[in-house]
Amino acid sequence: MSRNISLALAFLVVQSLGGLAQSPDKNLDKSLSKIYKESNFPGFAISILKADTTLFAKSYGFADKSKKTPYTLETIQPVGSVSKTFIALALMKSVELGYFTLESNINDLLPFKIIHPNFPYGIITVRHLATHTSSLLDNEEVYLNEAYQLGNEQNVALGAFLQNYYTKEGKFYSPKNFDLNPIGTNYAYSNIASALMAYIIESKSKITFAEFCQKYIFQPLKMESTDWFYNPENEAKYATLYQVNQPESSLEEKMLNADKSLKPYTCITYPDGSLKTSASDLTVFLKAMIKGYFSNDTLIIGKSAYQTLFAKQFNEKNMPTHMDNKEPNRAIFWAYARKGELRHTGSDPGVFAFISFHPVTKIGRIMTLNASLEGGENQKTVASFMKVIAALDSFEEAYAQNN
Repeated sequence: MSRNISLALAFLVVQSLGGLAQSPDKNLDKSLSKIYKESNFPGFAISILKADTTLFAKSYGFADKSKKTPYTLETIQPVGSVSKTFIALALMKSVELGYFTLESNINDLLPFKIIHPNFPYGIITVRHLATHTSSLLDNEEVYLNEAYQLGNEQNVALGAFLQNYYTKEGKFYSPKNFDLNPIGTNYAYSNIASALMAYIIESKSKITFAEFCQKYIFQPLKMESTDWFYNPENEAKYATLYQVNQPESSLEEKMLNADKSLKPYTCITYPDGSLKTSASDLTVFLKAMIKGYFSNDTLIIGKSAYQTLFAKQFNEKNMPTHMDNKEPNRAIFWAYARKGELRHTGSDPGVFAFISFHPVTKIGRIMTLNASLEGGENQKTVASFMKVIAALDSFEEAYAQNN
């Protein structure tokens, strides 16, 4: 299971729905309402913005189907690997605070040493972690069976899990945790290595990564419905998660209730995909990122830090192997798509989300959904999602024509 759903699926080019020339927002609402009624989505929210102006924001369906609780813009749910865009911002804040640079050797920052068994003298840098070129891999068997846990509370600390995973004495250590390709030469998306980056921030700041984000990101942006862990004060706002397709792992089968809702679960490597937030709060975050890209907002980090955060990290003449041609370059944890937008998707059991913005049009998009597109027999779910993307494309085309 990947917490970052295949972007080939998530942003498949589809035909526009059309018919939006007279009133883009009303026609988009009509289109999305129709898509929802014909889909197997429990509930979802969409937000579209241009720079710091919200153009469209609306929700559909249910946060809890059995209770008929509406899914709203304030509904809170995990957003999967969209969480990594927050690691990116925390990373650049840490650089500003002087904890490390992008070229720092991670073994100079960690309380334990990571020795790559295939390249024992190789140096893994912060930049390698931030661009998925560290030669550190996800061992799916360990990840699914050990990192994910039922319930709202973790029984293992992030650092302890990572030490057990990456050091030779650890109980989760395996050659499968490491790439056969030299460090820095191959692109291999890794959730656990992303969590390692967050743990480095934790180690240097002397507070937990969750506390770091609360202090330097959530509080300054007034993201009051956002947290890394279950917060009982927000109980009424949490979405119930659903597996609308056939489960394809023993993990999902253990989580599944008779009504296709999922039991509460958590993940020890929480920074890689467990952020709990609302479409409303995520819109606040995306507005800050767009303003930061254009150096109009330095509330969290300064102008040069934003420039580094969104700079293309790979030289086209010396690209890593196994890059997705639909994402021909990377920023710091963000992906550059073929059409130029910066984006990240997220997927987990009962979860799908995406966040994106285009540097030229300045238009950003957000979607949160309390179900996963993945699983067996998922054709209906995927088809509905593609219709959503088509509706958003048509909205943007009509907006551009009218403005």
